[in-house]
Amino acid sequence: MAFIADWTQLGSDIFYRKHELYKMEWGGGINLGDFLVAAAPYGGPLALTRDETKFTKTQHAGKPLIFIFSSSGKKISSFKWTSGFLLSLGWSRSEDLVCVQEDGAVLIYDMFGTYQHTFNLGQEVKDTRIQSAQVFTSHRETGVAILSKSNRIFMVNNIYEPKTRKYPDIPGGVVECWCIVREERHTNVLVSQGRDLLLLNHIELRPQALYPEWNEAGGCIVEMAVSTNSRHIALLSDCGKLWIGSSDIRIKYCEYDAKSQVKPKQLAWCGTGAVVLLWDMTLEVVSVNGDATSYYLDSTSHLVQEADGMRVLGSISHDMLQKVPLVVSETLGIGSMAPGALLLEAAKGYQERSTRANDCLGMIEDSMEEAVNQCLQSAQHEYCSQAQKMLLRAALFGKSFIPEMNPEPCKKTIFTLRVLNAVRDYRVGLPLTWNQLEHLTLPVLLDRLVYRRFFPLALQIASFLKLPESDGTSRILAHWACYKVLQPSQKSDEQIAKEINSKLGYTPGISYTDIANRADQAGRKQLAIKLIEYECRPKEQVLVLMRLGEDQTALRRALQSGDTDLIYTVLHHLRQKLSSGDFLMLIRNFPVAQSLHIRSCRELDMEQLRDILVQEDDFYGQGLLRIKEAYQSSRADSRQASLLGAAELFRKAKSEFACQMTEEQIKLFKWQMRLEESQHKPYANKSLHDTVHQLVLDGHIKEAEKLRAEFKIPERRYWWLRVVAHAEAGHWEELANFSKNKKNPIGFEPFVDACLKNTNKIEAQKYAMKVKDENKVTYLTRCGLLEEAVKVAQEQRSVTGLTEVLAACGSQHQGLQSRIQVLLSEPSIRN
Repeated sequence: MAFIADWTQLGSDIFYRKHELYKMEWGGGINLGDFLVAAAPYGGPLALTRDETKFTKTQHAGKPLIFIFSSSGKKISSFKWTSGFLLSLGWSRSEDLVCVQEDGAVLIYDMFGTYQHTFNLGQEVKDTRIQSAQVFTSHRETGVAILSKSNRIFMVNNIYEPKTRKYPDIPGGVVECWCIVREERHTNVLVSQGRDLLLLNHIELRPQALYPEWNEAGGCIVEMAVSTNSRHIALLSDCGKLWIGSSDIRIKYCEYDAKSQVKPKQLAWCGTGAVVLLWDMTLEVVSVNGDATSYYLDSTSHLVQEADGMRVLGSISHDMLQKVPLVVSETLGIGSMAPGALLLEAAKGYQERSTRANDCLGMIEDSMEEAVNQCLQSAQHEYCSQAQKMLLRAALFGKSFIPEMNPEPCKKTIFTLRVLNAVRDYRVGLPLTWNQLEHLTLPVLLDRLVYRRFFPLALQIASFLKLPESDGTSRILAHWACYKVLQPSQKSDEQIAKEINSKLGYTPGISYTDIANRADQAGRKQLAIKLIEYECRPKEQVLVLMRLGEDQTALRRALQSGDTDLIYTVLHHLRQKLSSGDFLMLIRNFPVAQSLHIRSCRELDMEQLRDILVQEDDFYGQGLLRIKEAYQSSRADSRQASLLGAAELFRKAKSEFACQMTEEQIKLFKWQMRLEESQHKPYANKSLHDTVHQLVLDGHIKEAEKLRAEFKIPERRYWWLRVVAHAEAGHWEELANFSKNKKNPIGFEPFVDACLKNTNKIEAQKYAMKVKDENKVTYLTRCGLLEEAVKVAQEQRSVTGLTEVLAACGSQHQGLQSRIQVLLSEPSIRN
C-alpha cells in the first residue's frame, strides 16, 4: 500500500513513519539555522526571530523582528522587538508567546503580536544576567526557568501569577547542560556539570548527586532531554554515548553508541518510545530498546516534541515522525492475519467482486466486531484521507453483518475525522492527531480556532457536532462580535451594531454587555452605546450606560425596568456626579424618579427634600416638613415657631383642614406648656386624648374639664376617658361618684369593663346590675354573680342566658348546675 511505504522498522515488530504535514508557505527562503525557533505543542504556532549570537553586532544593527507563523508556514503576524537582548522564546499552554530577556525580564505577547504583560525574575537575576532559559509547560500551567551567569537556577512555575523561587546553589564549575523534570507537585532541575549529574529541588538545601549506570565509565553529559510526560530521560555524553532510562535515573532502558563525538543540534523525544538526535541534515532515531534508524532531511530543521510523536520543522516542509500504533500495523501490515486486516481485504474483494471476500469473511465470522473496531481505530490514526476512507468503508462493511452493534463508535470516528481534516487544512494549520485531540478536547479546539479568528469554521464544527449553544454557537458568536468591534471599518457605528445584532440576535448565553465593554476599551464609545441597546438585562445595560456617561438614557432604562433598587442606583450615581441644582432639574423631567428621590430624602436628607419642595412650590409638602421638624426639636420656642410656619404654609396651599388642625395643635401645645409650669410634670408630646387621660390619672379633674370645654371633646368620649383613667389610677370613690351623674351617655358597661380590666371584681359588681337588661346576664356572669344571673335569665325566660351561666359554673356549683338544668327542661323556658 502506498501509505505504508514510509514505514521504517525499528526492532522486531515496531515501526516508525515520517509523513509530510505541509509544504511550508514561506517558500523555503528561511534558513532555520539562523533563527531562534519556538513551536507550540499540539500543532500550535511557530515563532521565529534571528539569533543575535550568530551575527556580528554592528553599530547600526536594527532591532530584530519576531515573526509568527502557523504550522503550515502561513504568516499570522510580526512585530518589532524593542526591548532588551532576547535570549529565549517559548509558548504557554494558552498559546501566548513568552520572551525571556538576558536581564531577567519576561514579556508575554499573544500570537498576533499584542503585548500582554511583563514580570521580572528578581534583582539578583538582573544583576548577574542569564546564560540560558527554558519555557516549560505542566498539566495546568506554564513556567520559566533560568540559569544565571553565577550558576544559580531561578524558576517561576506560573507566568500568569509569577512567584520566583531560587534553587540550591550549584557547586563551582561549568554547567554543560540542564533540563526541567516535573513531578506531581514539584518541579526539579537536572544539571550536568562535567561528569557530575545533580538533581535540584527548591525544598532541599543541597543538590542531590545522581549516578546513571554507564557501560563504560568516563565522559561528561553534554545534552539531555526529558519526555513530554516527564517519566523518561535521555543523556548524551561527549563521546557519543546515549543513555536512555527513567527520569529518576534508577532504571536504565538501553545504552546506544551514536558513533559521533560531534554534539547534535537537538536531542528530543519522539513520544515515549524513541529518542531523536538531529545533526545538520540527518535524524537518528533510537528506540528505548536500543534499535536505531536514520532519516535524511532536505534542509536545516528544528524538532518539536509532541506527546505521541515529533514534528520535524524544515525550511521547505513540515513533517510528522511517530511510532506506528500497534492496531495500525496489525491492520495495514503486509501479510497480517489480524481480524481488521482480513476485514479490510474482504471489503476490497467485495468492491472488486472477488471470491476472496467470502473467504476472508468466513475467517473472521466469530471476531467481526473486533475487526470493525480495529478498522475504526486504524482510521483514527491515519493522516491521509484516502487511507481513512478505505478503513472506514471496511468498518461499515463489517458492521452490516452485526445489526445489533452500537453505531456510536462509527459515528464518533467519522465526525471527529471530518473535524480533524478540516483543521489540518493548510489554511488553518493545526496538524492535530487523534490522540492529541482527545487530550486537548473539542471545546479547547474550538477555543483555539476562535483565538485564531477562524469563526466560520468554528461555527460549522459546533453545528456539525450539535454542541449545546452555550458551548458552541453562543460562545463563538460572542468572540466574533468582540473581534468585530476592534476592527477598523468604513461603516457607521449604527450599521456595525445592527450587523452584530443580525448575526447574534438574542441567542442564549450572548452578552451584549461584554461586547459593548470591549468596544469601549477600544475607544469606540458610540458603538458601545449602540450595542448596549440590545442588552436584555436591565441592570447590566444601565450600569454600562452610566459608565459611558449616558446618564439620562440610563435613568430612562432603569425606570422602564420597574426595578426600584436599580432606579435608586442611578439616582445615587447622578447625585454624586452633578451639582444639586443640575440634579434636581434633571429628575424633574422624570416624575417617578423624582417621587422615589423625595421618598428617600424624607428618611435620609431633609435639606435636599426642602430644596425640592421649594423648587416645586409645594406648600403643602413644605408644611408637612415643618411639622416633622417641629417634633424633632427639643426646644419649645422652636417647636412653636415651626408649627406657626406650617400653619402659614397650609394656608398658602389652601388646605383649610390641615391649617385648622395645625392651629389646634399650637393651641394644645400652649396648654401643655402651661400645665407643665403649674403641675411640674411633662405633658408635651402627648395627644389631646393622652393629655386628658394623664390629667385624670393625676387627679386634676378641673383642668381636664377646662381642656374638654376648650377643645370641645364629645361627651361620650370624655366619659369613656374618665372611666378608664379612674379605674387605672384606682380612684374607686371618684369613679363611684362619677357614675351617679344622671347624664350618663355611655351606660354602665364601660364601668364594669374598666374594673374587671384592673382586676377589681368587687367594684365591678357594684355596676353589674345597672347595665342594660340585654347585657345583664353576661356582665353578672363575668362578675361572678351566678345566682343573680340565673334569676335574671329566669325572669327573661332566656335559654341563651341560662346556657351561658351553666358554661361558667365550676365543680363547686353542682347545685346551681342542677337547678339550671331543671329550668332548661321546663316548658315555660323552652317556649
